[in-house]
Amino acid sequence: MNDPDRTAVSRVVSELAASHALLNCLIKEFALPENRLSYAWPSEMNGIAPGSYLAGVDWKGLPLVIELPRERQFFVMVDRHDTLGSQRYLSDVYSRSNGGPWSCPSFSEFVEQLLCACQHMADAENHELLEQILQSQHLTAAIVGHNLQPRLDDPLSDYIASEQGLWFGHPNHPAPKARLWPAELSQQAYAPEFRVSTQLHLIEVPLDGLRISANELSDAQVLSGFADQQLARPGHAILCLHPVQAQLFLDDPRVRPLVASGGIIDHGQRGAWACPTASMRTWYVDGHDYFIKGSLNVRITNCVRKNAWYELESALVIDRLFRRLQRLHTATLGGLTVVAEPASLSWAPATSGADDDHWFREQTGAILRENFCLRTGADCSLMAGTLFARDEQLKPLVHDFLGRFKRGAPSDGQLLEWFDRYQTLLLRPVLALFFNHGVVMEPHLQNCVLVHDNGRPVQLLLRDFEGVKLTEEWGVHQLDEDLHPRVRRSLSYSRKQGWQRISYCLFVNNLSEAVLALSWERPHLASRMWQRVAKRLVDVRNELTRAAPELDALIAGQAIACKTNLKVRLAARADRHAGYVELSSPWAGEVSHG
Repeated sequence: MNDPDRTAVSRVVSELAASHALLNCLIKEFALPENRLSYAWPSEMNGIAPGSYLAGVDWKGLPLVIELPRERQFFVMVDRHDTLGSQRYLSDVYSRSNGGPWSCPSFSEFVEQLLCACQHMADAENHELLEQILQSQHLTAAIVGHNLQPRLDDPLSDYIASEQGLWFGHPNHPAPKARLWPAELSQQAYAPEFRVSTQLHLIEVPLDGLRISANELSDAQVLSGFADQQLARPGHAILCLHPVQAQLFLDDPRVRPLVASGGIIDHGQRGAWACPTASMRTWYVDGHDYFIKGSLNVRITNCVRKNAWYELESALVIDRLFRRLQRLHTATLGGLTVVAEPASLSWAPATSGADDDHWFREQTGAILRENFCLRTGADCSLMAGTLFARDEQLKPLVHDFLGRFKRGAPSDGQLLEWFDRYQTLLLRPVLALFFNHGVVMEPHLQNCVLVHDNGRPVQLLLRDFEGVKLTEEWGVHQLDEDLHPRVRRSLSYSRKQGWQRISYCLFVNNLSEAVLALSWERPHLASRMWQRVAKRLVDVRNELTRAAPELDALIAGQAIACKTNLKVRLAARADRHAGYVELSSPWAGEVSHG
């Protein structure tokens, strides 16, 4: 493929992927909850040409019409009727207004029409969102173009390939690749999707002002986990920073005088060679004992990715809690395996006031996370987000992955068995932690790592303690230590908040995407997979040691909470302010007729 061809393909693929993500948001957050969706042919088909379908996809499946304000309609063909709004799109998107003829809008026209309708329905307007969506699509095109090159590793070939193979990002986010990157710094040099590795940036600071927190590690072990300390002068320590974070930090007027006076020594990019993972700010160093999760004062999708000072402390609190639970309550954890975060450090000048102290610690703060690949094997560990993601033809990667071990396409029975193993490994520990111990995990696809044996699921690792919360009515009482009020507040959730987060992550973000990917050309399998989920929930319920009214209701067919990623962006608010809508359970109909 020559460059002009690659550019054209990249643009088309990126626009399709972005359109599908926007449709997912529209359907989940507005059309389904507000009854604006129907699976029926429009009364008037003028403008919809029978040949206007995606290359290689026949007109099979169901017509889907979305009714929007101001007499606007969207039409698209889909492969299934899904109560959670997860479907394969079989055609281009058509639009019409005021009963006029249908037309196939350009990508930018489609985005503008969708945003206009959603702003009206949400009674909120974010003037930056259109630009963010277009920026996300442009970056996605560059990512696709880069990965169309021959001789690149398959995204599911090993662990780091999976971390760097999430080309299209969150499938239910309006701008999954939106990044507020400093204009003078190249994204391609540090973005994981370009398969890069780079050296970390090193700075030298006085030990006075260094704050180290650790569980079962010495200060020396913590420091060596972040950087080789041989460069440090007596009384000093070497810290590592994301190269972009280092640029932002060293250019700040609070820092420049310290560099000029020698209080901070800038050693440049002389640290370990590391690969950025999908989170952009967590680094994988091959063979090293730890991942390094640093601050990155850049907005990625919804949030600035810095390590707040209270998050540094809370990670160690949660690490201690998990160590104690696994030591004393193994039988009630549902086979839980978490990825430890045993240490953090940050630095601030010893003479800084409270505000500056917090600022410096948030800029320099970093966390050590266990490198599980040393025990699970990098060649049989995969980030779940990429496992169920798409390739450059927008087909699920998981089928080629399974075909490697099945010597051809797996049978329906094999797909069902594989899914059953996966969902069991996911559901048991997350629900056991919540109901038995009041611990709220955030088991979305990027926080889950599947360990497999020749393709067969054998273990699911849950990671990222930043997302772990404790319920106010039970979970916070599991702690045996006094906490700073801000740390305690950052860890606390109401029971309702915790259940909404868990049910969204489990069923909408995670299992729904797994079902869609595995049943891609076999939509008849989806209902059978959800039947297995319902059965597994009953099994999990019988294992619990405490009351579980929310799970009882879910088993009985109660609606499932769905996070509103588009609505929170329309309101120009941070991700933590996102609300939820309710979507019908995939097994609710069977329960009511059972």
